[in-house]
Amino acid sequence: MTTTTPLETIAQIANDLVEHCKADIPADQFVAHDAKIWDKHFAESWTSIEGDGKTYTGREAVVAKYNEWASGVTMHGCEVTGPFVGPNGFSVIFDLDMESKDGSFPRMNMREVANYTVENGKVTQEEFRFPPMPAGGC
Repeated sequence: MTTTTPLETIAQIANDLVEHCKADIPADQFVAHDAKIWDKHFAESWTSIEGDGKTYTGREAVVAKYNEWASGVTMHGCEVTGPFVGPNGFSVIFDLDMESKDGSFPRMNMREVANYTVENGKVTQEEFRFPPMPAGGC
């Protein structure tokens, strides 16, 4: 994959996203908050891939995914590490302290790596990866 995005631009997008993600936002406000970074740095029809392989393409699908997630999980905290920048994008590590609202999994810490692909100055894909979940996990 080639990119026409200078490394400095990728680094700026990455730094903006990390600072954005460090804000302490209640789960029910994630979509409104994230709309700001999507408007600024994401391609109009980017793809979001979850660690279980589910793929969402376009803002409407990603918003639905975020709303479903926020309605089912209580977040107690999130630490953000990175970014780690490369020639075609960047990665960020999220350490999440969360639990399900319906009791399907207890409060737990989960580490997730997010890989972002940047093409022509915009994020075109985000892919989330996490360790295998224990039985009964999310």
